[in-house]
Amino acid sequence: GSGAGGPQYTSGLAGFEGVVDRDQGIRYSAMWGRRSTHVLAIRTDGGKVLRARPLQGHLGIPLVAYDGTTGGLSGDGKRLALASYAPVPRAGDSTRFVVVDTKSLRVRRQAVLDGSWSFDAIAPDGSTLYLTQHLRAGKHPVYRVRTYDVSTGILRGALVDRLEGERDMGGEPIRRASSADGRWAYTLYARRGHEPFVHALDTVRREAFCVDLPVDVGYGYRWLLTLKLYERGRLLVVRRGRVTLATVRTDSWKVEKA
Repeated sequence: GSGAGGPQYTSGLAGFEGVVDRDQGIRYSAMWGRRSTHVLAIRTDGGKVLRARPLQGHLGIPLVAYDGTTGGLSGDGKRLALASYAPVPRAGDSTRFVVVDTKSLRVRRQAVLDGSWSFDAIAPDGSTLYLTQHLRAGKHPVYRVRTYDVSTGILRGALVDRLEGERDMGGEPIRRASSADGRWAYTLYARRGHEPFVHALDTVRREAFCVDLPVDVGYGYRWLLTLKLYERGRLLVVRRGRVTLATVRTDSWKVEKA
């Protein structure tokens, strides 16, 4: 799953759209003041503000793919992670993450990490954050996914791709699909001069699998690609427009070209 790509920064977003808990019918949004962020819990039907709480500094609902897909809400709906902007990697920078309890919006954990980081995923019970550490920017970016234990504040080493044995990745996260329970996060990456790949992250077992897609899609056409889950999460389908390019069996990582 390593290779060349474009800029790969996803960050916290401020604004109304936020992230939605469909089971509860609640939208969580981040609105910026001059030096603070108001986290809001809003009823999706009617727009009533149910809860609000100010946090210091500027934070946002995490963006997890360049198509505008947001994340940060645990599968059980009890925890929400917010992130500051991920700066271009350079000495002296830091990135902040805050985890709040969705019932009270009280802070459960705050982390300030040296360097450039972005949110990738959260375990279904909110116990673990998966954070992307950006090591190099430019046309050939390098980054790795590491785990952060919310209860202890311990940052652990990089996840190793179980299929190729690699730690470092490259590419541009353009689409995200997640299993219904929030356990699996599938990200479609586009790469300049290489075939696209899917990064499959098991947020319960803390395992990652990079699945290369043997399809010839010009880098300039990457925004036409889509990623969808079918058969109760057993099948990932990659399309370009209405044309199916490849399918991935999530129980075996077997790839079939259309």
